[in-house]
Amino acid sequence: MAEFIAIEIGSSAYTEFKMKDNNFTQTEDGVFLGRVNAKNKKEAEIKIRKENKNRVFDEIVIYEIK
Repeated sequence: MAEFIAIEIGSSAYTEFKMKDNNFTQTEDGVFLGRVNAKNKKEAEIKIRKENKNRVFDEIVIYEIK
């Protein structure tokens, strides 16, 4: 199995340090979502989405790392 990382990009990306009054503030940043072992990018994205099941994403970018 290969190892992949996932980054969320787009206006739905949010970070804890931007939180105000218990509400997340939208950013235009890339947010690191996690690292998983998977057979391919599709399986990696499925695993990342399961780990972040309460979030809505604009776009997730998956990178295979060595």
